[in-house]
Order: sequence, then structure tokens, then C-alpha cells
Amino acid sequence: MTKRTAFLIFLVGTLSSAVLFLYLTFDTQKQIQVLTHADRLDEKVVAGKKVWEKYNCNDCHTILGFGGYYAPDMTKAYKRLGPEGIAFVVKNPEKAFASSWRKMPNQGLTDEEVD
Repeated sequence: MTKRTAFLIFLVGTLSSAVLFLYLTFDTQKQIQVLTHADRLDEKVVAGKKVWEKYNCNDCHTILGFGGYYAPDMTKAYKRLGPEGIAFVVKNPEKAFASSWRKMPNQGLTDEEVD
């Protein structure tokens, strides 16, 4: 194999890899809007995410497989507890976890943040 042949193989491989990478990057960006249902996100969902991040809930809790493993997984908490149950636990963690060895700190969330 000559140097010229090796260079051409390198060049074709590099260019085709770059084109494939760019195509997959743009295709992924197009699909994000569809896959995340961004059009269906309302103000409450966005506000909830901000509260989740403000109080660093991911330090202890897991959601969709991401986060800490000390506290319960929150992926299906709404389905399991409902809005009233979640509000009670968040406002009164010392009562909700009185018999548990795991203790959640009372973050002092306002009623607006809980809602």
C-alpha cells in the first residue's frame, strides 16, 4: 500500500465519519421536540422542575434513573401518592417519615412551590 492510498483511505474514512456524525446530530436535534413532548409542557411542569433543581432533590432522590439512591425513587411518586400525598410529605417530612430510619429534611417550601 502506498502513502497515497493510505491517505485516500484516511481521508474518505474521516469525511464519511464526519458527515455521518453531523447527520445524526441534526436528526437527534429534530427528534428532541417530538420525544420530549415540549409542546405539552405547561407552567406547572416547568415550575416543578425549577423547585426540584432549587432544592437539589436529585442529591437524594432518583427520577428516571438519574440522581441519588438514598431516598425513594420519584419516577412514579405522583401515581403512587397523588398530589395530596406529595404535598403532605414535602410540607411535613418529619411526620411522614416518623417511623423510618431515613429522614428527609424540611426544606421549608412555600405553598406556591408545593402547588
